[in-house]
Formats: sequence, structure tokens, C-alpha cells
Amino acid sequence: MSLAVPAAYADTSDLRGLTRADGPIGAVTRILRNRGLDPSNAFQTEDRPDDTEAYQHEVYRQAWINSLRLSGHEDYARFTLDTLDAEQCPEVMRVFVGQLAAAQRHNRQQAKLPENERRILRPEVRHLIAHGNTGSGKTVAAAAAGAFAVQCGLMARFVSHSKYLDWLRPDRAPSGLTQTQVVERYERCDLLILDDLCNELDGYATTHVRTHTSNLITARLNSGRATLFTTNLDFAQVAEVLGDRLASRIGGQAKPVKMTGNDRRKPITW
Repeated sequence: MSLAVPAAYADTSDLRGLTRADGPIGAVTRILRNRGLDPSNAFQTEDRPDDTEAYQHEVYRQAWINSLRLSGHEDYARFTLDTLDAEQCPEVMRVFVGQLAAAQRHNRQQAKLPENERRILRPEVRHLIAHGNTGSGKTVAAAAAGAFAVQCGLMARFVSHSKYLDWLRPDRAPSGLTQTQVVERYERCDLLILDDLCNELDGYATTHVRTHTSNLITARLNSGRATLFTTNLDFAQVAEVLGDRLASRIGGQAKPVKMTGNDRRKPITW
């Protein structure tokens, strides 16, 4: 004699008006992945340390690595300030980032005070402009500075100027992001590495280029956030592309750092 277990009766009469759980869960999963996090690893204790500061550092580290990956520079994650040579100005990078981190720590403490008692600090140098010949090591130095910023507790992101502008064209945003999400990522990080300023723009800028570059720089200036630019161009050439007004905004409160090394890529010439 065999026993048959009857199938469970599916009564859906009590489910009206309820929302499926996978809807909001899926939305949260997509948000985390867009920010460079993998929710599938959430159950692993080594990915969720009890120390809140350590966990935040890991979030920042993953966001930094993800920004390098999106820009096609994932291999630059290996560079640190200690790997730079003197011609790449590692101490200038260290001081610049250190001042940003000190101001950030101070302002976080001030945010705990009543608004009328707060004293917000903003570093005198708001922009660092690493300029020099092609192959002089500007991007490597900037990537090392970004990695150091993460170590100092800052949210840093890396993107090339041309790629950022391309992502703001219709249906060109990466990894399923919207244009608004792209803008928010790079406007709101503590330190933005904007690589190859005005590169591949053929000596002139369209309305798209000038508008979105101006919006990015203005938003970061107004919120007191710092930007590290790299460029092969001098001020006059940048002004020719972006216009005098925007070039002046970039140059204001900026420290130029010239990298004079020879082409490190050692290209074959003919």
C-alpha cells in the first residue's frame, strides 16, 4: 500500500494587492552592481566586516576598481604612489590627496554640530592639472593618486574625458546605467580623475562637449569637490576647445604639475 501526498492547494485569494518580493530585491541588486558591488557575496563574512570603517573602505575600493574597468584602464589598479618615479611627482600627488582627506575628516566631524556652529574647510588647491607630453606617465600618476585617495577614505573615480562625454549620448551609458546615473557618479565622488582632458576632440568642441563638461566642472566646484586632470594640452589649447570661460574655471584654484619624462611606452618609430 502506498501513500500519496496531495499537492498543496494554491489559494491565491489572499495575495491580491501584494507586491512580489523579487521586484524590489531585484532593483536593489541592480543598484549595488551598478556601484561596483556584488550582492551574491553578501553572505560571506570576509566581505562584510564588523568594522563599519573597514566595510566602507571596501565599498570605495570596489567603486574605484569598477571605474577603472569601465574606462578600459583596469590594469592601472596596480599602480601606487610608491611605484612612481620622481618625474611623475608622487609627493605632489600625496600632499594634494592628503589635504583633501584631512578636510574631509574635519568636515565629517563638523557635520555633527549644529549648523550655525560648523566650520567647513575647503582646500586651497581644488584642482590638480597633470600636463606633459604623450607617454610621460600622467595617467599612471593620476591612477596612483586615486588609489591613495581610497586608502585615505575618499570616494575616487576615474574616467577619460572623451568616454564620459560619449556615455552622455543617447543609449551610450555603460552597464545599463542611465545618463542621470552617469552624471551623478562623476559629479558626486570626492575625487574625480578626469583623464585626457580635451583629447580626441579635434581642436574644437560641439555644444554637447562644452555643455556637459561645463556642467561637470561647475557642479564639482560648487560642491567643493576636487578634480585631478591629465592632459597633453596647454591652457591656450584647452581654451581653444572649451572656450576661455570654461578654461578659466578649470584653471582657477588649480595647481599645474608638469611631467617632463620621455615617452615611457617606447614606441617603434619609422
